[in-house]
Amino acid sequence: MLKKLFARFWLGNKNLLLKMIGRPLKPRWLWFEATDYCNSHCTHCHIWQKQTHAKHLSLEELRRIFSDPLLNELEFITNSGGEAILNPNFKDMMRLEHELFPDALLNISTNAILAEKVLALTAELLAEGLNLNLGVSLDAASEKHDQIRGVPGNFKKLDYLLRGAVALREKYPKNLTITAGFTLSRLTIDEWEAAQEYASRLGIELMVQWYNQSSFYGNEADDSEALKEKMLAAVSAQPQSSVRERWLKLLNNRSIKFRCLAVDTFFVLKCDGAVAPCLSRWDLVFGNARDKSLTEIWRSPEAKAARKIVAQCPGCLNSWGLNWSLSSFFYPRLMFFVRHPQEIVRRLKEKK
Repeated sequence: MLKKLFARFWLGNKNLLLKMIGRPLKPRWLWFEATDYCNSHCTHCHIWQKQTHAKHLSLEELRRIFSDPLLNELEFITNSGGEAILNPNFKDMMRLEHELFPDALLNISTNAILAEKVLALTAELLAEGLNLNLGVSLDAASEKHDQIRGVPGNFKKLDYLLRGAVALREKYPKNLTITAGFTLSRLTIDEWEAAQEYASRLGIELMVQWYNQSSFYGNEADDSEALKEKMLAAVSAQPQSSVRERWLKLLNNRSIKFRCLAVDTFFVLKCDGAVAPCLSRWDLVFGNARDKSLTEIWRSPEAKAARKIVAQCPGCLNSWGLNWSLSSFFYPRLMFFVRHPQEIVRRLKEKK
């Protein structure tokens, strides 16, 4: 742990210095849209209704893109969508990522509709030595999940996948982590406690997430006062975290602005090669990795302009964008633990 702490301290100060002199940083985290195809019919997300891209990035193109020196410090890749596993090359994509980033944690995001396929793939990749996190969407611990997701039988498949993943974790305890992602919204607000109990019984983490309104999802916000009161109660009951702190501020009409490091220590790569800052700035494309190298894009005037726009962002509660930003400078994360020292003890216990 001390080694990791020192590494974060050194990196945070290095990043601060580079930002002070106006130098772009190197990304350490990547959100990759493996495909924009989706087999779900969620009521709170309309990716499945959007026009899909005719030509996704090929394995050859991905090898070239991922081999760019800009990514030689990458430590985490979220493979998402759509439904990532619908990409016919997904297994080979994961192998390619492991080949080029052998120490990186590779996340597979799934809706569990193709549970058997996901479980078989996870087992195969673990046997090959990949370090994986399996992120499974969970909106309710019952058939209510099917209603929200628009796919009958989805919860049974989700339950099958999670129980199978728990068994795999026993076999590969150092190579697999499991997260159930629960999006708190007007559709799920009355389900989170049952979802928490369900996740606890399985021995997996339930990550309660903000309902992110974005053109990426094609959704709309619900700002009713009745929902706000329920949200306050639900968020207050969550474990201490940087997201929880800001979520409560947002619900109390206070600023949640922070120094976002999108287009610095993380970015989004779309399935057609387009490069954007994050999900909230999905339409702010500042280059395409099919046309130029990532290094060229990262140093371009368009990227510089995108960083200025990101700097003016009022803040969001996207869990990965917020946490990656806070981790980039070390001191915001340090101050969180100074404010909540009990969190150090809790997290150390969880790692035992």
